[in-house]
Amino acid sequence: MEQNKRLGGWQCWVDLYDFYVIKTPKSREEIKQEVEKFLRWKNKLEELEERTDKMIFDIENSTKIIKKSKIPKKLLANLEFIGNDKIKQKKVLPLDQALKNLKEKERFELINKIMKFLLKLWTYGIHEKTFKLFSNLGIDEGKIVLIDVFEITSNKEKVLKQLKKRSWAKPDNYKKHLSSKEVDHLIKKLDKTFTKRNLEKYWKTK
Repeated sequence: MEQNKRLGGWQCWVDLYDFYVIKTPKSREEIKQEVEKFLRWKNKLEELEERTDKMIFDIENSTKIIKKSKIPKKLLANLEFIGNDKIKQKKVLPLDQALKNLKEKERFELINKIMKFLLKLWTYGIHEKTFKLFSNLGIDEGKIVLIDVFEITSNKEKVLKQLKKRSWAKPDNYKKHLSSKEVDHLIKKLDKTFTKRNLEKYWKTK
């Protein structure tokens, strides 16, 4: 199958094919270049090494989590490991693109689906820790899947800390995808979903 396009994120090179994608983690130097551009803009270059180390740790740790997990690969867009570092996934529609074709009622329904999916991840001891819901999640045949698998944790204590801080409650992070009304609904739903009670109820039940 002929490669259509190569994209570069902070952590990976993403090679696009007709029906699947291949993701190859970038080298330390490549990641460092991406981080440096961002930190120059933020005027925080003193954080360069720390931020680079964290991104590399996230890739390595997330890979270990997925390899050890019993999570069905269909929830990860049919993820397959290729060699030591590459992954192959089904090419699906990211949520930020899916939203563009939805009416308001359908967008509210999608938010509800997201909540159910996040709890489903918890049942396998997996937590998406960045809350980049509309770029890290996608739609595959009407069902939500995790497409960015390198920003997760299986550390329950870290999840608890995020619950206490309400780390998702940052309206500005969602405004480019949702209306103000939809943002309010999303945060209310996240508040009801991400509770200590739900964590104890769902965490690693499968």
